[in-house]
Amino acid sequence: MLKYEHFIFDFDGTLSDSYPAFVKAARIVADKYGAEITDEKIYYLLKKYSTVRLFDELELGQFRDGAYEEFKKLYDEILRSEATAMEGTEALLQIIAENGGKSYVYSHSGDVVLHNSKRWGIDKYFTDYMLGDKSYPRKPAPDALLTLINRHGLDAGKCVMIGDRDIDILAGKNAGLEGILIDDEGYYPELETECRVSELKEIKNFIFA
Repeated sequence: MLKYEHFIFDFDGTLSDSYPAFVKAARIVADKYGAEITDEKIYYLLKKYSTVRLFDELELGQFRDGAYEEFKKLYDEILRSEATAMEGTEALLQIIAENGGKSYVYSHSGDVVLHNSKRWGIDKYFTDYMLGDKSYPRKPAPDALLTLINRHGLDAGKCVMIGDRDIDILAGKNAGLEGILIDDEGYYPELETECRVSELKEIKNFIFA
């Protein structure tokens, strides 16, 4: 029997191998504006912190906001054509569905999530999506999760938030959910969570009572 009835997934870095697209887009923009930064530093800032933190550290001055918009457009284009699902994504979603669980997505990204879910054939597993709605504060605020819970009449005690960053788990905690953290590089050793794995495909070993 599943430990949870409802599984709420982050998307980029959790179900989608999105960071190569983010790094590629950031590299193009950084080079255009003459910002000196390595791909390794780009990845670190994106993975541990955020795109906002990355562009703050690029020190682009008056060009910062324009460059950031260019970056967002570029990575959206790259994600749509080049991103792949994380290894084990469909297998995990199928296991959840076959055992009576339901899956959802909560991501700050927009309809690229829908595009790639359909492209990879995994959209059939999702009951609902919360995507890039600017009317809700960003993670770790719980507002979007609470809306999702209320919309479907979910019991928060039977839900789990799954993600690859601290803000995913903290958003879940703030909404009364347990968490499963995918921390492949050990960026969040102090973060309290009910489960910690190195890869998405490992989660199947921890979701049964």
